[in-house]
Amino acid sequence: MRFRIAAFCLLTPVSCLFGAIEGTVINGTTGKPEPSVKVSLVQPGAGGMQAIATSISDANGKFSIDHDLPPPPALLQADYKGVQYTQVQPPGRPTTGIQFQIFEAAAKQPQGYQMAHLIMIEPSPTSLEISETFLIRNESTVTFQDSSNGTALFYPPKGAGDTVQVSVTPPTQMTIQRQAVKAAKPGSFKIDYPARPGETRFDMHYTLPASDSFSTKVVQGDRPTMVVTPVSVHLTGEGIKEAGVAQDVQARLYEVMGTSFDVKIDGTGSIRDRQQSNAPEEDTGQPKTTEILARIYDQELLGVRTMYWVLGLTFGILALGGTLLFRKGAA
Repeated sequence: MRFRIAAFCLLTPVSCLFGAIEGTVINGTTGKPEPSVKVSLVQPGAGGMQAIATSISDANGKFSIDHDLPPPPALLQADYKGVQYTQVQPPGRPTTGIQFQIFEAAAKQPQGYQMAHLIMIEPSPTSLEISETFLIRNESTVTFQDSSNGTALFYPPKGAGDTVQVSVTPPTQMTIQRQAVKAAKPGSFKIDYPARPGETRFDMHYTLPASDSFSTKVVQGDRPTMVVTPVSVHLTGEGIKEAGVAQDVQARLYEVMGTSFDVKIDGTGSIRDRQQSNAPEEDTGQPKTTEILARIYDQELLGVRTMYWVLGLTFGILALGGTLLFRKGAA
């Protein structure tokens, strides 16, 4: 019998890891071990995340969870100063010597914090599809959390309703759903979700009745809001300026000039449908995602030399809308 158990453990090592989940909580802001942090082994369930076992880090930041690793997905989770941090523990990865990182939090945007806002308009004869994406790059070692004003503020179009679902992709790359909250300014909503060091993305999508016009407000940031349409669609009106065409994705780019825009829409088309039609036909049983990177745009706008980053639009069967990926280009 002992021989059979030993052989089974050799063949399935992950299932035989008992009491071996050990590591150190590291404060990524100070670079030092962090004591008195509650670390939980959790697993998604029907009612959300279920805590299986917990441990409190000691004076040296060490924690030890006396429980076997559950079937994937297994995660380690900790709350530190009002911010929840999650780390995936994949099968086969050592369950000892784990470095679990947390950070100090601040209500003021830290240095190295940048946010880009993309609005995608896809008109058809039967509907007007609007997708919004905020992509945050936090290159600091501090988590940004502003519960009063939210991490991002936006104005859903009329007809979107009073409930706005937000798809959040934090640096862990595990997409979760959150609901935006009405903000103080009339018609505005805030996304109250912390922006940890790394990249965080917020996606919203609205389906409106077919229309040849669209208007909304935006919040000015350190870089202009960009509007994207299929190349077959032209926008004219107040508050925008055409910034070029991304040939690789057949998308037309516009820059929002102020805090609002009101445009007429000429033409129909869908960027997402085009990307899906170009995806490989092989059926692997998994969702198909096509990622295409556009070129670096570095051009004169409004008499000011503007730094453009690489625009990437990722579309898939399960995608809610456009994704704005940016990397710093040459000025």
